[in-house]
Amino acid sequence: MRITVVAVNHGTTAYAELLLASLLRHHPDRADLQIVLLDNESAELERLDRFRAAGVQIQQSGYSTSHTLTTHGEILRAAVLARPDCDAYLFVDCDVCFRTDNTIGAMAAELRSDPGLFAIQARWLNEDGSQFLAAPVNPPPRSFIRESIRGSTDDPWPEPLEYSVELRLSDRVHPFCVLLRNSPAFRSTVEHLGLSPAMVQSERGGRWWDTLGLLTQVMRTHGLEWRESAHGVLHFGNVSWDSQWAAEKAAARDRLLADYRT
Repeated sequence: MRITVVAVNHGTTAYAELLLASLLRHHPDRADLQIVLLDNESAELERLDRFRAAGVQIQQSGYSTSHTLTTHGEILRAAVLARPDCDAYLFVDCDVCFRTDNTIGAMAAELRSDPGLFAIQARWLNEDGSQFLAAPVNPPPRSFIRESIRGSTDDPWPEPLEYSVELRLSDRVHPFCVLLRNSPAFRSTVEHLGLSPAMVQSERGGRWWDTLGLLTQVMRTHGLEWRESAHGVLHFGNVSWDSQWAAEKAAARDRLLADYRT
């Protein structure tokens, strides 16, 4: 299975270094892997220079880390449309560390074995090897929104509308480490709807989905589902969003990085 690996660096270059070092160490046979790291004008990018010799493509995404809205889904969409010639895409966050040999190949075998799946998601592992399991939230949390919309810059602002939406935070395949089949349904969804967070307004109950959330719902209309893999990766989580969280995780990151540099 020919796989294009896509990671996006949102100002977390030290984590990206660990990601690439661990990926290369645990996947010495990379004949069917194309590895692409797309960067949002991050600092210390010279830390990644040595990976170019191993065939890793490191390119600027065209975005920075200062955008108000998340750009992750847009960058993934552009990467998919620009690189159509593969059997599957592995979306992987920069704060992931591979810990076992041939994790990607094992996930590919799981995806190949079941044509009813559009994706295989890795298990989210903590540093001690235990699995991170998010506590279920029932009913789903809600966000309360107040917005005003005008038809043009010449129109006056009308009175704002107020409404709420359910946050479908777990009702999706998660982009931290997920292998997605490059099917016609997938490509059409990526092209026409994209991979960014999406919201539906409805009198029967509005909903909001995070990155890949709308894709997950569309795949269900094709009778396709995703499944969690038997294999996992270490995922620090949220380090591009929370500087304090990133700092707390830095010591563990650096211990692992020292091992992969030897």
